[in-house]
Amino acid sequence: MLRDFPPPRSASWEGSARAWLSAPGDGPVPRLAATVLLVRDGVDGPEVFVQRRVPTMEFAPSMHVFPGGGVDPADAQAELPDGVVAELGAAMGVDAAVVVPVLAAALREVEEECGVRLDLSGLRLRGHWVTPHFERRRYDTWIFAARLPDGQEAVGVTSEADEFRWVRPADLLAEHDEGRALLLPPTLVCLEQLTAFGTVESFLADAPVVTEVLPVLVETEDGVVIRADLP
Repeated sequence: MLRDFPPPRSASWEGSARAWLSAPGDGPVPRLAATVLLVRDGVDGPEVFVQRRVPTMEFAPSMHVFPGGGVDPADAQAELPDGVVAELGAAMGVDAAVVVPVLAAALREVEEECGVRLDLSGLRLRGHWVTPHFERRRYDTWIFAARLPDGQEAVGVTSEADEFRWVRPADLLAEHDEGRALLLPPTLVCLEQLTAFGTVESFLADAPVVTEVLPVLVETEDGVVIRADLP
């Protein structure tokens, strides 16, 4: 399903996008990355933990995002349960050389950014997005979801963000529509998907079709948009 996303409200972004369209290229090789929707049941349905990146970040400044980040070299050496690695690897459609560092990064980033220790068996695959060619920093990002473990509390512990909170997905989507919150397309889609579920249990039991999504820039009558072919 083709879907167009409006570009960020930024004159500099518009100029960079048009410059790329006039002389397109492949851009840098994307770095493997992982992000996790950390979810819990709230009074009015599932809530998700989000953080707002500081405006000085080179990639996705001021954006509301889920905990996550790029794979580090040490992640490839992580010792993870073979059975879970094989199960998630089958769902991802990639071999252990990719699965292990991505899963290790998911667990590490959640602990580093919000102080929560996840069990690998609690991860559920939700998506796979690759940063468009026109961006100066690119990531090959696997998206997972996990329940906040009993007895643990998510807190903001990273200097890369200036706001941390639990939020109903519908509320953050409304803030985005009103221009009060900035969201990347994969974050937007994940929030929309989460709104369809009344409990964390039903959300985590869902097994969506996951294919690689690589958005592209497209010039339309209304201006430049980010177009993605969603599964």
